[in-house]
Amino acid sequence: MPEFRPAVKESRPVRLAFEGPSGSGRTLTALLVAAALGDPVALIDTERGMAAKYADRVPFDTQEFTHYDPQSLFASLARAGTRGYPVLVVDTYSAFWSGAGGRLDKVSDEARAGYGGADAAWSKYRPVDRGVTEALAAYPGHIIVTLRARTDTVIETDSQGRQYARRISVRPEQRTDIEYDFDAVGTLGPVATVRFGKSHIPALAGEVIEQPGEDLGRTIRAWADDGIPNWPQQTFIARARDPDATVDSLRQLWSEIVAARAAGMAALDLHDEPTTLARLVENRGIQLRAVAAAPQAPSAPAT
Repeated sequence: MPEFRPAVKESRPVRLAFEGPSGSGRTLTALLVAAALGDPVALIDTERGMAAKYADRVPFDTQEFTHYDPQSLFASLARAGTRGYPVLVVDTYSAFWSGAGGRLDKVSDEARAGYGGADAAWSKYRPVDRGVTEALAAYPGHIIVTLRARTDTVIETDSQGRQYARRISVRPEQRTDIEYDFDAVGTLGPVATVRFGKSHIPALAGEVIEQPGEDLGRTIRAWADDGIPNWPQQTFIARARDPDATVDSLRQLWSEIVAARAAGMAALDLHDEPTTLARLVENRGIQLRAVAAAPQAPSAPAT
């Protein structure tokens, strides 16, 4: 059993979420913040290519989705991590929950098929949810997700006594405890503002920021970079896929993966199929031990 030791602030990539209704600026805010966090930026687009309208402001690589199976998101995380993107935006993460082929569709289809009802359907797909959550947490760079928000309308009064209707975010389209997966969650308002409630970043907790963009990104990066460097994840995938890896090097890598809580990182195996980092290292070790144990063919006699 490991011993207790003094805790230290570690520098590590951030996990951010921006929620808001349509038209609140989720995509642009995420891209502007991403630009301050690193380069190049990759973006998973579930909005029919809409993010591309901002490509003149923030250069980024994109991958478009029209069907939102969470396992496809896991595969995309594996490809982005293997290619070494330091910043990844998922726009929107809500699509993999409530979009076509998303989690709610999967559970509904399973329940209608009669295999034990809704409870059994949720139990079947909960491990997939956990796998995606682990892959997001262990991604070797910064992660920003956007979330569609369900809205309500409130009546307010302006400075001249006139009443008007204003839409407010009620809750994001995702599971109810989604905020626990992120360092900070910002709620975008209708007039280019973002309000932070839950935040591990002291400079953002309880703040309302106008015109959120690269300045916000620099504040977030300063917090992420502050502390003792302890994020070896950037090297893990390359070491796991190294053609010259040995049983001993993989055994050492395994201990580092466990210590870094990176077992659930999404990666590509040697056939470019998505898998977890732990499974990749384990399977490579099994293969190398099998090769070492195989009887060697006798050499041909000299002539």
